[in-house]
Amino acid sequence: MTQPEWHPTYESPDDDIALLFAPWGPVARLLGQGYRPRRGQALMARLVKRAVDEAQHALIEAGTGSGKSFAYLIPLIWTRTKAFVSTANKTLQTQLWEKDLPALAQIAPHPIEAALLKGRSNYVCLLKLEEQRRQPRLLATDTEDSTAALLERLETVPSGDTETLRLYGDLRDSVVAGRHDCAGHQCPFFHNCYYEQAKAAAEEADIVVLNHALLAYNLALEQQFLSPRDVVIVDEAHELERYVVNALRLSLDYIAVPGLINDPVVAGNVPERVRRQAVQANHELFQFLGEIGGNAEERRWTMDGELQPAMALVGHLQQIHRELQRTVPPANSQEEDQESARHQAVLEWTTGLVNEITQLAQTEPEDQVRYCESWTGDTRPDDLSLQREPLDVAGFLTEKLFDTTKTVICTSATLTVNQRFDYLRRQLGVPERQDGTVIERNIQSPFDFQEQTLLYTPFGLVPQFGEAEEDYMEKLTFEVHRLLRASRGRAFVLCTSNRRMRQLYDALWSELPYNCLRQGMASRADLLEEFKSSSEGSVLFATRSFWEGVDVPGDALSMVIIDKLPFAPFRDPVYKRREERIRQTGGNPFSEVSLPEAALTLKQGVGRLIRSETDRGVMAILDSRINTARYGKLMIASLPPARRTTRFEDVSAFFQQQ
Repeated sequence: MTQPEWHPTYESPDDDIALLFAPWGPVARLLGQGYRPRRGQALMARLVKRAVDEAQHALIEAGTGSGKSFAYLIPLIWTRTKAFVSTANKTLQTQLWEKDLPALAQIAPHPIEAALLKGRSNYVCLLKLEEQRRQPRLLATDTEDSTAALLERLETVPSGDTETLRLYGDLRDSVVAGRHDCAGHQCPFFHNCYYEQAKAAAEEADIVVLNHALLAYNLALEQQFLSPRDVVIVDEAHELERYVVNALRLSLDYIAVPGLINDPVVAGNVPERVRRQAVQANHELFQFLGEIGGNAEERRWTMDGELQPAMALVGHLQQIHRELQRTVPPANSQEEDQESARHQAVLEWTTGLVNEITQLAQTEPEDQVRYCESWTGDTRPDDLSLQREPLDVAGFLTEKLFDTTKTVICTSATLTVNQRFDYLRRQLGVPERQDGTVIERNIQSPFDFQEQTLLYTPFGLVPQFGEAEEDYMEKLTFEVHRLLRASRGRAFVLCTSNRRMRQLYDALWSELPYNCLRQGMASRADLLEEFKSSSEGSVLFATRSFWEGVDVPGDALSMVIIDKLPFAPFRDPVYKRREERIRQTGGNPFSEVSLPEAALTLKQGVGRLIRSETDRGVMAILDSRINTARYGKLMIASLPPARRTTRFEDVSAFFQQQ
């Protein structure tokens, strides 16, 4: 009688965690016949477990297709580690919560205690819902969008999550708490609040799935609303810096003050003369900001010195605050409780606005930059915003995250430049490796890029501006046109500016026999759905928001075209101020910031192409500097190891083989 073959298994924390990914292991049983063990996935799981066991930080670049979510979730679950798992976009967050964690629950050695936490505005606010119930407004004729229907659906969705409730449009806006609506502990519904219940569940859970915005906001608070964890997984870690800057940024839009003035609490308790003066002062401030700068090419410009119009606005808002303090209503019944809570929330809103505008009015510290931004290039007051933000967040993250957390694991498919983590460590304030407390590893994608992919970098296309731009645009348009013909559509044309995107779309949409889409024609989700479902082959012209977080496996996407190397605009005030600081310390801003940032962005853009082992396609970078400039070799070294050509004939032959 033949003895059954014996295989080692993972039985205790001392065993090799990679055994769980073996062909005979639980992951293989879970995924069935389609499962193929990936060495990189098992290696990453070992590194994650080692980092957790030894209280080390880790930087792990895991190429597309490595299976990184299982590689970090399994060590956490099997060792009962309490951790935050933070992601940059909703797609990955949804995958973790709705797909990966439920799947792993089927094979885990114990129940998984996990929680999903989103920002406050993703949950129904009971106070706003009660206001809507008592004073219904005509929001929609569809009964599914009525308040009564929402109340019924809430009985089956105890989380109050607006996405789970499929709550959209005007009704959603009327029943969620905006930035200034929440009354906090003074709210009569505080103990039943969906958001507070979600936070309480997160406190009890072992694994909390959240996003970078919430993680950054929590770090920025003096009194954090989430208790720290010993382990933080930062997936899509290349995005963390941007979210931390957002959390630390001071910002004032033109509509902020009118939004306060038009609030029913202010309208009902502050004399019209006082309100009118505040609105006028706000208009004069933004009129002043628009007179200083701004055009279609330069949408951000710095503001020097103290802003007297902003201080004048502060004075008017302080008068409104005094009027609100004088008229705080009593709270002796449920209805009065709700009124009082709303009044207190508006008081806090006014206080916060006064503090923010006061700081924005003052000359910024040396480690920050203050600028005005136009959304469209127009300098109309209602098109502007005033901002102040830190020039870097490395010191902040060192202090608030890496020094206070035993293990921070940063992972993504795009962390390294020329296979090195130097740029990421500088940007995020990751401690140096001298004491051996940081693990670094680059795990290659399991995809065969030499076989699946062609990298096309033609000569004769150097970006030009001014008088030479017209000739350059003719050459660029011709090149994009013939590439799209060769690929039979099925392409992303990713541009580095809205202007270039519109130029190419306007020149080509009527010349191509394909379904041509342009960013801005519909929502991002709708554009992607139409792109994927088109039977005739689609072409999507887009800018930075489509360079990452987009997944289109299969034949629908067979080419990604990049119009030029994605260097930051050299006139941008934030980048100019960063460059000044680097020069002051004896550094080189191009090699330390501009070049690695562009290399990572380029890596993210072309990374949209190959999403599975059967995908094939062409990455076309239409900027000849990648062939001729000294930094071109570093750019190429940071990309997937595809076959490379400068000949269009090779591109044509590649697609003829399909």
